[in-house]
Amino acid sequence: MSLFQAIVDSISNPQHAGSNSDLQGLLNLTQLIPGVQDTEQHVKPMLDVLGPHLQDVLNNQQQTQGQAAAQQTVTNLSQPGVGVQELQNLFGTDRFNGIIGEIASRTGLDQQVILGALPIVIPVIMKLLAGGTNQSHSQAENPVLSNFLGGQNGGALLTEALSLASQFIKR
Repeated sequence: MSLFQAIVDSISNPQHAGSNSDLQGLLNLTQLIPGVQDTEQHVKPMLDVLGPHLQDVLNNQQQTQGQAAAQQTVTNLSQPGVGVQELQNLFGTDRFNGIIGEIASRTGLDQQVILGALPIVIPVIMKLLAGGTNQSHSQAENPVLSNFLGGQNGGALLTEALSLASQFIKR
């Protein structure tokens, strides 16, 4: 099953937290990043960079602290108001700085713009991943998160979800 299919299944399952607005949020990323012209061409490279790092951090957390810890991180970071400090805590300062540098080199965006964008982009991604959370059994497996963590390339999974989301929403 693809990540996108897991997202769609969670949206259609009333016991899961996912909704169409989660997909709409992913599509809206292209309008949410302030001060950037032609944002759409920058979002996919951003997702390509962020995906593998998020996958790695969450997989590591799941392996060392358990599924509930990874799920809690996703839930916490899916809320509005996530700041740069929380993101640095998630990745570690050196890795976070490396991510910013990698996004800058792939997109040509200024590092300050990227610092402003990440607290917008990451909560949208986390909201999608949290969509598989079972609302009545918090310990139940989150199929969206499991699919993302078990996938081959987190960046490719996220960019595919972005592409398919626009087709899905238009239906």
